[in-house]
Amino acid sequence: MKINLLSNDNFSKLLEIYKNNPNLSLQNKGYEGLNKNNFTDIEKDSFNKVETILKEAVCGFSSFQNFRVNKDNEIQLRFQYDWTAHDRSLGIPFTGVGYILLDELLNGFRE
Repeated sequence: MKINLLSNDNFSKLLEIYKNNPNLSLQNKGYEGLNKNNFTDIEKDSFNKVETILKEAVCGFSSFQNFRVNKDNEIQLRFQYDWTAHDRSLGIPFTGVGYILLDELLNGFRE
């Protein structure tokens, strides 16, 4: 996965959206997802803002799915993206799920 680091402003926006929109979070254990039909107008707007930010940050981004908290109690984002977008020599484009820690979007991948 190739990413472009977020500005402090966009990082703060994502953190604020996470804190203020609990219906955008899901502790999925498989393929289940959010029911967007039940979103309020504010939640729809917040969901769209997350997608706009991720489009700029994740190479090959397709769609945001949900926030979640990992086993270490850290905020993750779950999304769909083209796994080969950063290097077409990898073969046929493949869109699949990706997870990234929120702080990695600001500071880069951990080793």
